[in-house]
Amino acid sequence: MKIHISDTPQEAARVVTHQLLKQLDTIRKDSFSLAISGGYSAELLFRLWAEMYYKSLPWYRIHLYWVDERCVSPTDGDSNYGLAKKLFLDKVKIPHMQIHRIMGEANPQHEAQRYSELVKKNLPDNDGYPQFDMLILGMGTDGHTSSVFPGQNDLLTSPQPYAASINPYNGQRRIALTGQPMLRAGLTSFYVIGSEKAEILAQVLNPNTEAEKYPAGYIARHADHIEFFTDEAAAGKLGNTLK
Repeated sequence: MKIHISDTPQEAARVVTHQLLKQLDTIRKDSFSLAISGGYSAELLFRLWAEMYYKSLPWYRIHLYWVDERCVSPTDGDSNYGLAKKLFLDKVKIPHMQIHRIMGEANPQHEAQRYSELVKKNLPDNDGYPQFDMLILGMGTDGHTSSVFPGQNDLLTSPQPYAASINPYNGQRRIALTGQPMLRAGLTSFYVIGSEKAEILAQVLNPNTEAEKYPAGYIARHADHIEFFTDEAAAGKLGNTLK
């Protein structure tokens, strides 16, 4: 596991992007599969891509997927796809046929099945699961990642790449990338910023805690290739050993 600590959230976003460029250079093939998340952290990343990397990233090679989606229409303010479209998809030259959105407006179970079949068809197999070239995951203050929340351990071992889930705090229905594809990606990266994430990040990364009770901790402990990208505010409670 590698942990990259930057001075600011913006610098952490640049480091994530440089890692993406490195992965694109390492994996020399025409089609590079990248799965992205939503939320505040993603906003900074997406704005950076639109403003500074709209030419330097080889968008023509990237097939874009989503880690998770809220079960809303793409024009809803809660839509992860809608956020990406607004902040960078409308501003970069990525071929339309290479944007593979989760249809949040569809029946959740049916859409999870459809999207599972899509990624299984498009991506190479890794021990029975589709393998993304890179994932950019976020993490909630409760330790959830994708839309897999604490107590939803069945989604960490699901045989399907995507499954319907429910936000336990507000009952919102979601579609989530399940645990096994998160473990098998070419690079599983967590982009975690902000002082409000300091406590949970320390618990997830501390080898002396029961980190696996958090979905993010389970992924951190078991992923084949994993890196964390964070800022000083979020890393404030990691301690010198982990730094």
